[in-house]
Amino acid sequence: MAAANDDEILEGFLCPICKADLKSASQLTNHFESLHSEEQDVLRSLKDIFGKAKKIILNTEDTELRETFDRALKFSYTDYYNEEQSIGVSRSSSDYFKGVRSARLERYATETNKLLIRLDKLVCNMPNDHSQRKQHEQEVVPWLDGSSVKLCPNCARTFNLTRRKHHCRLCGSLLCHDCSLFLDINVARSIVDPSAPQTSSHLDHDATEKTGLRLCEHCYNLIELRKEVQESRNAKTALVTAYEQMRSLMDQAKPAVSMYEKMCQSLFDGETTYNLSDVNALRGRIGKLAEGIDVLSKKIATFPADPGTRQARLQNSIRQAAAHFIKEDLLSLPKLPTEAQIEEVRRQRYERAERQIQMERRRMERERERHDELAGPSARERENTTNDHDDDNPLLEQMNIIRGYIKDAREGMRFEEVAILEANLKELKKEYHLQKLSSKP
Repeated sequence: MAAANDDEILEGFLCPICKADLKSASQLTNHFESLHSEEQDVLRSLKDIFGKAKKIILNTEDTELRETFDRALKFSYTDYYNEEQSIGVSRSSSDYFKGVRSARLERYATETNKLLIRLDKLVCNMPNDHSQRKQHEQEVVPWLDGSSVKLCPNCARTFNLTRRKHHCRLCGSLLCHDCSLFLDINVARSIVDPSAPQTSSHLDHDATEKTGLRLCEHCYNLIELRKEVQESRNAKTALVTAYEQMRSLMDQAKPAVSMYEKMCQSLFDGETTYNLSDVNALRGRIGKLAEGIDVLSKKIATFPADPGTRQARLQNSIRQAAAHFIKEDLLSLPKLPTEAQIEEVRRQRYERAERQIQMERRRMERERERHDELAGPSARERENTTNDHDDDNPLLEQMNIIRGYIKDAREGMRFEEVAILEANLKELKKEYHLQKLSSKP
């Protein structure tokens, strides 16, 4: 490329003397040798004179003359390469490169989208039977006729009895078994539907060959590239992962705090549904959740971020919100009653219950006396029969079963289940007590 003037740029195989474009290197050489032979002779004569002078100077014993010649060469070399050059005319090729790149990306994207549409049709309603599955695959993607094809297009090896012809399930092209790649069905479903629940697949190579889709290398690479793009888009950063873990601990802590307050109030009311060890165990669990939330929030706050940026402000806000949640919700739990307080409240509650039972028993006795006066000796016989079969009462068996369930629920810290079972046990006890009262004279 050479500049003819400030406004024009000449490109091609240009003659340095007449600026003619000769289109090729051979034509440029012939042109220069035929039309500019005089200039070539002058240059050749100057080179010969310089070479002879150099030989004479280098062969002489005059060191001063040799040093002078070396300095002259160095000076000329330095001036030539250090000479300041003006910037010539330039032209940007960015638009051209972008156009070429866009066309190529569009071609690959269009081809990949076609393969994804075919893959979706293949995995949708895929039959389990091998023969039906083969027919389904041929209906979705027509297979190329390989009757005249003798060689594998990929490895160029001959098809024979041991090297059979196979078809790619996405493009229908021919290939041999050694050139085939297999895509797992579960992976294919996750590619066409990223929102579907992921099912882990740990099949070996033989199992994948039996159940997977046979693909050629080209289709397989395009599908794998789309899979990598999906995974990169769905990949979570370390900050997002830590935040989700912290939110999970917070979601576990909220119902635990509500249950703790309920259990604590139950102890203050003198109820026997929960005991002090249950509440202390739940309090310890809440403390561990608070510790985990604090550690994760500190980790989020220490992630690298430029000061004053939106990310830095967001991380500080997360840390402050976590600290406020721990302080206001997890560390401000109501105080537990002492064993003495619990015993005193339960004693008072027991005395009130005993007084009610005595009143109920006297009322039942008065009714029984009136009933005996009317019924005669048959009531005594029914009482004896009831006492004989008291050990076989099904209520006692049910109460023992529920006590076992309550023990297991307490060990698993399932206190909501404990409350429900304790309520059922109280109902059975009440019913059993009423039966006993009704059976007494």
